Amino acid sequence: MRGHWLAATAAALLLAACGSTPTQVFDLSPQVPDAPAAAVQTRGGPLIWVDKPSVAGYFDRTQMVTRGGASRISIHEFEIWSDPPADLIQRAIVDDLAHRFGADRVMGTPAAHYATPGWQVALDVIRFDVDDGGDAALDARWTLLAGSRDRLVATGDAADPAKRVTALRAAVAMLASRIGDAIAAAATPDERRR
Repeated sequence: MRGHWLAATAAALLLAACGSTPTQVFDLSPQVPDAPAAAVQTRGGPLIWVDKPSVAGYFDRTQMVTRGGASRISIHEFEIWSDPPADLIQRAIVDDLAHRFGADRVMGTPAAHYATPGWQVALDVIRFDVDDGGDAALDARWTLLAGSRDRLVATGDAADPAKRVTALRAAVAMLASRIGDAIAAAATPDERRR
């Protein structure tokens, strides 16, 4: 009798495991990978550091977050980020700016300050989510010598986590583009001192 009970319990556990939702892991990497490092040309110009952003507490977690209605936040247990959102956002901004200004000129702010950057970007991300309609929202304040505030919206499919990630990545790319435009439009660090 005991053997039948153990077999039945094992079978029930096995069936329960078969019905579980698989975990999906996402990051903010660009859709098309960049050229190999050997093919990247070095460019002159000031060194640009990008600080790890401060992020709002509601999305400072590995689970993906969506927003519904005026005040409902949903946390998706089986749709997770590969790293903390602050790390992913910093890496995406660095990648986008490096593509524009050169990989040798742009980096995450190092722990040991061995060089003086020409520019340093500080980010405060207040909102980073997708609503029920599929609109990805990145609400960020960033500072490059002078303050600025941007709210960027990119649209995707709210029901599909991969499309939510694509929309969020597009919003981060828009932010990087605006920061890059500000860097390109501003005087070089040496010209500022004159």
